[in-house]
Amino acid sequence: MISEKDIKEIDSSNMFNVLKIFYEQIRYVINKANELPKLDNPNQKFLLFGIGGSAIAGDLLQSFFRNSELNSLEIFVNRNYFPLYRIEPSTNVIVSSYSGNTEETLEAFSIAKKYTKNIIGITSGGKLENILQDEGFPLIKLPEGYQPRAAIGYSFFSLLLFIWKSYATPEKYSKLISELILLEKLLKEKSKIYSEISSNNIALEYANKLFDKLPIIYACEETLFPVAMRFRAQIQENAKCLAFASPIPEMNHNEINSFLNPLNIAKDVSVIILKDKNDHPRNQKRIDAMYSILKSNVEIAIIESKEDKYVFRMFDLLYFLDWVSFYLAILYKTDPTPIPVITKLKNLLHT
Repeated sequence: MISEKDIKEIDSSNMFNVLKIFYEQIRYVINKANELPKLDNPNQKFLLFGIGGSAIAGDLLQSFFRNSELNSLEIFVNRNYFPLYRIEPSTNVIVSSYSGNTEETLEAFSIAKKYTKNIIGITSGGKLENILQDEGFPLIKLPEGYQPRAAIGYSFFSLLLFIWKSYATPEKYSKLISELILLEKLLKEKSKIYSEISSNNIALEYANKLFDKLPIIYACEETLFPVAMRFRAQIQENAKCLAFASPIPEMNHNEINSFLNPLNIAKDVSVIILKDKNDHPRNQKRIDAMYSILKSNVEIAIIESKEDKYVFRMFDLLYFLDWVSFYLAILYKTDPTPIPVITKLKNLLHT
């Protein structure tokens, strides 16, 4: 069992506390909502430039709007040095870099400016803030001092309210604010459970089950696959542990056939399926079939939130899984905050 002493000795940057008060990020955004810009000529297509922790908010937004009354909105996430999607003069471009210095994002931004002026940036500072201010583009300013992955509440809810404000009626905008206040309350209650080092802590319990395993995470593409991607990345960055994620139904046509070789690999694998009531009915049946097929030779679990609203279910799971990745880091005696290999890679790219 992990002790509080273990956490204090290993968690040098106190990610424990960042997770514990994560719900405060929602309140911060709500309090700043009136300062968020509004699109003058809203178009249905958004292209978000970002990498890593600065990109996942776009994936979550894509899933949120797909499962909302504003499901006509299209949000594409671009993780590269150049736009992979067509940019028209009416396309809305979001440039997302928490540090403001992400080279891939800045280069893609420099290209996008040639095609559209409908650009907004979201950052805590750096080169991106300077460019946005110098060239007169609107800016959503994030608090400084976080790892990008730990600021997901700031980025997601800021962009959510920014877009919702531009498309929804004032009444629906006020309704969303009220729902986010309730979500803040829910995550605050969950924080008390997940931050207590006891046998009642289900996040700690699940981290123990994943210890010394290779996590493979599945979710339906139309709903929770961005949460699966987030969990994969959190395990990789926090626990410095290999993890993989694939979408349903695609994996049913290839990956489900691969749990045989190398020999004996099944004993080292832990399969996690994230399920949601908005999953397509046939995909729900696929999940049940997957479970029945795989349970005989691999460790497998289906995780599902029972909350009513989709955004509640999405963040209920995301928050739980963030804690799992944190405790997994402590079990591996690995400081969850530093990412030395990524830092080394960046240094090599600049030599």
